[in-house]
Formats: sequence, C-alpha cells, structure tokens
Amino acid sequence: MHLIREAQEKDIAGVVIIEDMSFPVPWPDFLFRANLGNPGFIVYEDKKNILGYAILGTFMDNAHLLSIAVHPEHRRYGIGSFLLKACISIARCYGYGCITLEVREKNLEGQKFYQAHGFKEKEIVPGYYLEDNAVRMYLKI
Repeated sequence: MHLIREAQEKDIAGVVIIEDMSFPVPWPDFLFRANLGNPGFIVYEDKKNILGYAILGTFMDNAHLLSIAVHPEHRRYGIGSFLLKACISIARCYGYGCITLEVREKNLEGQKFYQAHGFKEKEIVPGYYLEDNAVRMYLKI
C-alpha cells in the first residue's frame, strides 16, 4: 500500500539514507528532526519502507520547497510527482499563493522535473551551493 503522510521520528533513518544517496552535501539528521511536526515534512511510504520525502517550509509570504528526494532504486515511478503535488496541496491549504525552490544549475533533470509541474525560472543565484549556482524557481498556485 502506498501512502503519503506527515513524517514521524521513526522515519528519520530512512529519510537520511535517501538524503545521503541523493545529494552531494546531504543534510545532517538533526535538521530533519528539527522539521518533525511541520505539516510540510511528508514521506512516501510503501509497505513500511520510506521511498521518498519532501519538506515544505515558509519564506516570507511564500511556501518554500526545502528538499525533495526519492530513493534512487524507486525513481521514475511518479513518487517525486506525488510528493510535489502533495506539497502544492499543503501550500494551498495554508493559503500560500506561490511556492519557491532552488535547484542546482547543473541539475538539468531536476529543472525539467519542476518545469513539467509548472515551475518557472526566476533567477540564477551565483554561489548558492558550494560548487554550483542555483536556479531559483517559482510556481503560482
């Protein structure tokens, strides 16, 4: 059974594994723990295994996608889209009119993913990441 739900303490280990496999500079586990209780910290679960997660926070008057990742063995099955659509729904429920995010400039696959979901490029942010610029994107909802 597939389920998207709010993250719990028991999910942190699985989320950290996905994070470590997905990003060159992964978040430490304490940052995930700090987001517990945030209704925008969601996981995609299949038979009690965490296959993906997303964290939606706020920045000024917008919702902000802090992180989203899917276990490498389960990519290209629509899990990322389910998670992103859930984040969009959460943002709407809380009355936000826009979602922003940053993605590595070299991550063309990620940029295409967001564009496929209606996100548009706003600007390039030089030096946002240690070894790359960021593309700041937004979606009006």
